[in-house]
Amino acid sequence: MRTLKICLIVAFSIVAKMNKLKLVALCFLMLLTSCSTEPDDSDDDSFDASVVCPAEGTNAYGMPNRGTFVDERDGQEYRYTTIGDQVWMAENLNYDAQGSICQGRDPSKCEIYGRLYSYVGHVPDRTIDTINWNFIDSVCPNGWHLPSLAEWKKLGSFVGGMNTEKAALRLKSVDGWEKSNWGAGIDACAFSVLPGGFFSYESSSEGNSALFLTATAEFEDMNNLVALDKELVYGPSPGRYSIRCIKN
Repeated sequence: MRTLKICLIVAFSIVAKMNKLKLVALCFLMLLTSCSTEPDDSDDDSFDASVVCPAEGTNAYGMPNRGTFVDERDGQEYRYTTIGDQVWMAENLNYDAQGSICQGRDPSKCEIYGRLYSYVGHVPDRTIDTINWNFIDSVCPNGWHLPSLAEWKKLGSFVGGMNTEKAALRLKSVDGWEKSNWGAGIDACAFSVLPGGFFSYESSSEGNSALFLTATAEFEDMNNLVALDKELVYGPSPGRYSIRCIKN
């Protein structure tokens, strides 16, 4: 059975020739629910939020399991949550990095979804865009970093597994998903994912899905991202997406 990842790569190779970001992004979202995905490692689901992501107590950093911190660059305060042995921002990054944008170019949307980002940028004398590694290394607040795909997969393993509906259900917020075909979540670990979607000048997936950049780039001209709507999946795609930082 083909994996979602293979399906995405094949689809991109076809659509990229059209040179239309709208078509690429919409194709990616369509593939979230139409392509075959890897099966769960096990049907056994022993998830217990009081064990995996307890609200009380302290984590490995000596911090309360849930709390807030301030980004010293611009003074913005963010919530965080502990899931397994990882500490994640519990809301999307809203740092005004070069090239970032608010959904729909509406500043009020940044207050809801944070900003949307890409680490693919144009380099003079190159025929294609390429990865901005400095952006990857510096976009998150001090003490935090842009998570790798492996770190996202580890998060998935804590809440039910990648390519599963149960993981998506446990990570999605309990409201804000009214436009989604798959509805809201139960926010079992206070991760509180909202459907910020992607950004293109012609269309938007706001309200339907959440898409997050990872620090893992498989192609020199393409973001690698994690997507969450019906399931928690991953694959390559160009565009601007949300960021969740993870504690160093």
